[in-house]
Amino acid sequence: MLSGAYVRTRFLTLLLAGVPAVLAAQGEPPSQTLPREVQREVVDRWNGTNALRASDRLDIGAGHDVLGNVAVQNGPLTVAGHVTGGVLAINSDVILLPTARIDGELLVVGGEVDGRTIARVDGGIRIYRARMHYRDDGDKIVASDEPSPEESWWRRFEHGPLDNHGEALRVVQAGPYNRVEGLPIELGPVVQQRTSWGSVRFDAAAVIRTASTFNAQDGDVGDKLRGEVRIGHERGIGLGVQGRSIVQPVEDWQLSDIEVALAAFLARRDYRDYYQRKGGNAFVTLYGARNVSLTGSYGEERWSSRPAHNAFTLFNEDVAWRPNPRVDEGLFHVGNLALTLDTRSDPDDPSAGWFVNTNVEHGRGDVTSMAPTSTARADLTGSVTDYTRGYFDFRRYNRLGPASELNMRVVLAGWLGGDPLPLERRLSVGGPGSLPGFGFRADENGPDIGTCSVSPAVSGRPAECERIALAQLEYRGDLSFDFASNWASWPRRYHSAHGDVQWVFFADAGRGWNVGPSDGVMTFNSETLPSLSSFRTDLGIGLDFAGIGIYAAKAVSRPDPVNFFVRLRHQF
Repeated sequence: MLSGAYVRTRFLTLLLAGVPAVLAAQGEPPSQTLPREVQREVVDRWNGTNALRASDRLDIGAGHDVLGNVAVQNGPLTVAGHVTGGVLAINSDVILLPTARIDGELLVVGGEVDGRTIARVDGGIRIYRARMHYRDDGDKIVASDEPSPEESWWRRFEHGPLDNHGEALRVVQAGPYNRVEGLPIELGPVVQQRTSWGSVRFDAAAVIRTASTFNAQDGDVGDKLRGEVRIGHERGIGLGVQGRSIVQPVEDWQLSDIEVALAAFLARRDYRDYYQRKGGNAFVTLYGARNVSLTGSYGEERWSSRPAHNAFTLFNEDVAWRPNPRVDEGLFHVGNLALTLDTRSDPDDPSAGWFVNTNVEHGRGDVTSMAPTSTARADLTGSVTDYTRGYFDFRRYNRLGPASELNMRVVLAGWLGGDPLPLERRLSVGGPGSLPGFGFRADENGPDIGTCSVSPAVSGRPAECERIALAQLEYRGDLSFDFASNWASWPRRYHSAHGDVQWVFFADAGRGWNVGPSDGVMTFNSETLPSLSSFRTDLGIGLDFAGIGIYAAKAVSRPDPVNFFVRLRHQF
């Protein structure tokens, strides 16, 4: 008779044999659908006046002038000459040669642009990775939510018929590989119906966790239920309810899911902590405004601790996982208001624009159990806690020239009012996602302003800061040689829209602190910002090879050794 451990190991071996593809899918942008306003723009430009239009490969040779707009679908399009108007590429790659000049804007949907740093595009470049679904209507096109026949079968399954109406059984990865769940998988039906006044959608799924569900001692299966009614098509209001029993990261803002998953699966190193959320809420979403989203929600949830499991890893199986810290447990009523503004030229490889991500949360709960912390705090067991917390992330991307850019980020987050924050709402800085010159949850002698803990630290070294402040600055430029042109099989979303190799210089400064009677070291009055001289600072350099960044960072505020690390996306 086979043991549970053997069955689990064999299952993971088979499941994770395809881990590059599975984990790569986890790194996709949250939305795989082209925004409707972009679809309308593409249709208008294709159906409008064009001096040159093609439905397959098109080459505009050096010395050739096109007097007007150019539109191509299913290319590729190669430009070496002069286009006096704009260029539209639908589900087509665009290759710009050094002699290329485009007076208007280059708009690419479902494709990539090579050579943008060596050509002249006066009207700017916009790139959308999602493919455009459409049908021909004579010499015109009509936008369609159905995937095109030539699209790969797994993309058709992922999108399914549900962009418009229908039902399907969905099996998707529910989150990154981690030490608490292993690989979480959602399995369940999805039903959506488009109507004359809007749409209705219902999702139900069981969440299967390979690290615990297949362990006979745990029998741990989560669930998700969600229903939403949208009134309006291109713009309107969405009303919905959801219930869930999921495992949630305490902090997920520093590293992307794909980076967390690969670090855990390959190196047995988890850069997040986790807790259980069980309950439901109602939400309202306003949609239709270009580049802006606004969502409000209110609900009731029970928060509880989760243990770490001995999840399978490819290497370092003889090394123990870092313990998953306990959290403050209880029943909480939570209201949240989130606003996002995104004007970036490309979400994966931005060279210009703003990204603003903000949310304010108010929580009130009955605490049944307090987690241990390294610094003393009031015991609220059996009491009611009432808090307000905010998160504000501001990023600006600036293209300084054809081959350089200056990018900036500021993060301010934490306590805004009321009682001290529960442990699952606290924050930290340090490690490759925020201050790479400093180790992630590294042992510290004395007060640690990265996690707001003191020696001896609590098991797992949880984030204990009620407030954090972080500033990041990076300067990028292109190197003049082609590194990735022969990597035809490299996933397209990692291909840089700037150049195949970029050099990067960066600097970071940040720290955390608690709110209360000031001691000048770890705790400060609510109106007080710690002195800038107390912030941790670092400097670093790196090379970005078409999306894989290899970096070295050195702490400046203290004599730590150089840290080397790898990122799969831009640092921010």
